[in-house]
Parts: sequence; structure tokens; C-alpha cells
Amino acid sequence: MKNTIYITVWAISLAMISCTPSDPAKQVDAYRKKISEYEQKIEEIENASGNLSSGDTGTQAIPVELSEIEPQRFSRYFEVTGLMESDQDATISPEINGRIEEIRVKRGQRVDAGHLLVRLNSELTEKNIAEVKTSLELATRLYEKQEELWGNQIGSEIQYLEAKNNKEVLEARLATLEKQLAMAWITAPFSGIVEHIGVEEGELASPGMPLLRLVSLDRMRVTSRISEAYLNQVKEGDEVELRFAAYPDMVIHEKISRLGEVIDPQTRTITLEVELKNPDKKLKPNMLTAVRVEDYRSESAMVVPSIILRDDFNGTFLYRAVEVDGGMVTEKVYVETGITVQDRTEVISGVSPGDRVIVKGYHLVGDGTQVINTIG
Repeated sequence: MKNTIYITVWAISLAMISCTPSDPAKQVDAYRKKISEYEQKIEEIENASGNLSSGDTGTQAIPVELSEIEPQRFSRYFEVTGLMESDQDATISPEINGRIEEIRVKRGQRVDAGHLLVRLNSELTEKNIAEVKTSLELATRLYEKQEELWGNQIGSEIQYLEAKNNKEVLEARLATLEKQLAMAWITAPFSGIVEHIGVEEGELASPGMPLLRLVSLDRMRVTSRISEAYLNQVKEGDEVELRFAAYPDMVIHEKISRLGEVIDPQTRTITLEVELKNPDKKLKPNMLTAVRVEDYRSESAMVVPSIILRDDFNGTFLYRAVEVDGGMVTEKVYVETGITVQDRTEVISGVSPGDRVIVKGYHLVGDGTQVINTIG
């Protein structure tokens, strides 16, 4: 470099000599002064650029960013859509025929288990009960008399048995009527909210006819369907993550309560159910739910940014930095990779905890390149 500069200077000087008619001695002195000035400039430039005047260009370290590998939890999820259902959701119907005498609740009303919801007309049943009670009272007295006589060996056994049978028949009849009367009083089978009332007072009701809908929001259930391909990766008790479009900030972690046993022949899916509590009643039936299911987990995985992994004819590799003589140089390392999640990849072999891999500037280096860490 210096020789090149000198040649350039002498060429300029000779050109000046050949082009300037004057005293040769004075010209030489002037040009020597110029050469001295040029040499001084060259020295200043060389000092500023790292002693280029010595002829040793050296090897400058390339700035890179390093990241130390530490074992960490690494998971992979797949997401399906689930439908929210109430664990207790019933359409209430009468068990007997009858006219609706009274509706004791309103839409949206909260009721406890056993609360009277609807009362059917039971006038005929009540009259029958009164008649049977009167007949039963008489039959009971006759039975007691016949029992006393039969105990004293008076009368016949047939009379005693007939009195006993008559009494028992009436008792059974009374029990049936009382049960029918109870059926006319339709009560809540569980605590919940009256969501819908589909009848009016005065209408005729019959078994199977929907009267009202009772829903409990205390416990909910998310039902979804997953591909049969995940059968060997998902099991009951695995944790899932639930998210809701209606509540973007709400995230619930629960365990799978049930996996179906039958694969749908059309969709090749099985049922997945997650039961959860709903203390603040924010979750509603038929609410769409995003269900994230974990199908892979490692508690001590070696994970690197996927972008730093490169391939050649020998396989997949990355660069790590090792200390050599007080400095750092790169080392090309071939690795075996596992799964990739978003922009991170698990490295199964080839690196160890504490290794420092190049995560920025990796495209500027090769095997054995001198580097310097720009952070830390």
C-alpha cells in the first residue's frame, strides 16, 4: 500500500518537473518539500486506519450477537373450536295430563332445587284422595275388628283376610293418588335460572310437552372434536387452554375430563370434553371457545431461533462461539433438530447447556471466524 502511494507521489513530482521551466535546484527543493508533506499525510492516514503503513492488514473481529443456551420448557399446541354447554340444562315437562292452573316463576328468575315452578289443576285427584281416605278409615276399623275376633277364634279366616285385603288395596290406591297429586306440582330438579317459559296459564299440558327451560350456570362443559391423528398424543387429564372471543383477556387452564371412545366415520374425529366451574356466571351456553391442546412438551429442551439453522450437504448446522487465546472464534456445529413451534426449534443433539450460539450476524461468519459479542 505504501509503495503504491510513493510511486503515485513520484509520478506527480516528475510530471511537475517536466512541466515547469525554472531553476532545477529550486524545483528539486520544492518537490522534496512536497514529498515530505505527502509522507506526513500518509503516516497520519495509516495511523488513523490501523497501521496500514506497516504492511500488516490484520484480522478484524466481526461483531455478532450471542445467546447462551439454557434448558427450558418447550411445548407445542394445536387449536380446535369448542362449544360451551351447561352441565345442567333441562326442558321441564309434566308427567301427567292436566290444565295449567298456575305458573309460579318468571323468565330469568333464579330458583333452588325443589322450588315450585308450575301447578296443574288437581281438583279431581284431590276429591279422589278424600274419598279413598274415607273408605280407608272404614276399612281399617273393619280390619282391626276382624283381627281381634280372629285372635279370639271368632269368625272365619276368610272374613279376616278379606278385611285385610280391602284395607291394603285402599292404601295402595291412596299412595297412587298422592303420587299423582305430587306430579301436578312441578318443581325444579336442580338450582338454576328459568331461561324460557313456553306455556300460559289455562293451557292443557301433557307428558312430553315442554313447559319451561331451566339452566344452571354453576358448572359448564366445553365440547369439541379432535382428529383421530392425535389419539396417541392426547389423553384424559392433559391440560388445555381455553380462550373466548367475548372475553379477549380471559384465559382458563383446565384438564381434559373425557375423551370419546367412538371415532366419527365421516369426520374421523373424537369428542373432547372439558368441565369447568363458572363462579362469576360469565360463561354462557353455546359460547364459542378456542381450545388449545398441548400435544408435545419437554421440560428441559434446548431451543434456538429457527432462523439461525442452516443446511448443507452434510446436514443442519449452526455457529457457536468458543474462546481461543483470549478471543472468540466461530465453530460450525451440526445438530439434530426436533419440532418447530412458530420461530423456535428444539435441538436434540449437537449443543449443550451453556453453549453460546450466534443469533445475529450468523450470515457474516464461517467456521473459525473471529467474532466479538455486541451485547453482554
